[in-house]
Amino acid sequence: MSIELIRDIKISILEGKYKCISAYKIPNDIEKWKNCSLCGLKPLTWTFNNGASTACGCGESEYRHFSINTESIMSHVSRNNGSALHYNSNKLLENWNHWVETNEELETHQSLIENGYW
Repeated sequence: MSIELIRDIKISILEGKYKCISAYKIPNDIEKWKNCSLCGLKPLTWTFNNGASTACGCGESEYRHFSINTESIMSHVSRNNGSALHYNSNKLLENWNHWVETNEELETHQSLIENGYW
């Protein structure tokens, strides 16, 4: 990880540029994540029991913000009889970078809920 990149992100967090709660963290592979095409920030991520989400500077507040989403490993394991086989641990990164390039969400929050992945 680039020390300068991490420093810049932490400064942006302190300046209040990110619209998210403190549960969102800098991804370990942050250099692979593209900058948001709207606000210019690299995303922070949060993985929890049934999902994983991104946050950047787009939105109204820490509770009302734009996110790209995907299924978490726990949700995948629960749906697959305890197996993590075929889980794509890079899916959130792929979904984010695709959205930055195309403005298309591969997995909307609603579609994840409807398909039982959230």
